[in-house]
Amino acid sequence: MRSFAKRIITETAVSSGLDAGAVMDRPKKETVLLPEKRIQLDYLDEKFERKFKLMARTQSEDFPDTHRVIRSRLFTTDLIVRADVKANDEAWLETFVNTFLVKLPYKVAGPENDLVIVQAVRAVRSGFGTRMAEVFKKRSNALHITFKGMICKNVQVPLITDVNVKDGAQYKTVGG
Repeated sequence: MRSFAKRIITETAVSSGLDAGAVMDRPKKETVLLPEKRIQLDYLDEKFERKFKLMARTQSEDFPDTHRVIRSRLFTTDLIVRADVKANDEAWLETFVNTFLVKLPYKVAGPENDLVIVQAVRAVRSGFGTRMAEVFKKRSNALHITFKGMICKNVQVPLITDVNVKDGAQYKTVGG
């Protein structure tokens, strides 16, 4: 789910006006070589919860006349990604974060073609509020983005194609 989350955040950042190379995992050390305007990703613990549910019944691609595929959800997953948007320009940071939030998709198809719900749930701002003369402005807005997905399993089940009733079997009819 981490690579999927990074791909969605990168696509949204590129469509909002940031370079794809400026979206990165959090480096161990801050250096001067990092881009001034960037998004640093930090992945929090992923939570799994066992929630069984039948999702779909479809024909088997291999044996369409004799088998059916039953898709069932086994687990739901929640991954929270902290996307730390950093920039020296306060006005750019404010407009970029707003544009990023507007363009962030709500429902997308996941890696296994399952539904993934993407929500920004929290923003933590830092570096704002001082009116003193600053030599190196460091502004950031950390967005906590939740990716809610599922882990599914496909099972091929044979269909009943022939029924033989034994001779002499007695059946009762309803109402008689």
